[in-house]
Amino acid sequence: MKLPTDLAKNSSKDFIETFENVYEHSPWIVEQSLELVLANNEYNGLEVFHQLLCEIMLQADSDLQDNLILSHPMLAGKKAQNNELTDFSTTEQKSAGLNDCNDSEIKLFEELNHQYFIKFNFPFIMAVKEKNKSEILLSFKIRQENTVSQERLNALSEINKIAWLRIKEIYGL
Repeated sequence: MKLPTDLAKNSSKDFIETFENVYEHSPWIVEQSLELVLANNEYNGLEVFHQLLCEIMLQADSDLQDNLILSHPMLAGKKAQNNELTDFSTTEQKSAGLNDCNDSEIKLFEELNHQYFIKFNFPFIMAVKEKNKSEILLSFKIRQENTVSQERLNALSEINKIAWLRIKEIYGL
């Protein structure tokens, strides 16, 4: 796999297609990065490329950020149970064991997702790829105590962590 700048110089279309799902259903972030990536070889460094994407997302207007947050699925939710997640989300939830929930765990996740959404008006977002069910459940309970503004910042931070994990997955790291 070519590195980001090399890929973009070879084919803008391939660049967009490779990275468009790094941010859940939000290809605008990668699309906005294209011109900068084409102009600077430093973005061949994956960490530098990721930082660029983070900055684009964090500097976006709040409506775009809110849409990005709302595009994330509930953990172990209906979309997961019905196999309606993106490939990245499926892999991430599976790695955390969320695809192997028993009926009581599914009920618990549904309750926590519901309580969280009622309080914050967006889904609980966590980079679950390197976590287990216990860590996720504990985070639900701890973060439920936060304010809406704290949780919005947490959601954006977790989304950037997810993006980094997805970039690493693309490159087999």
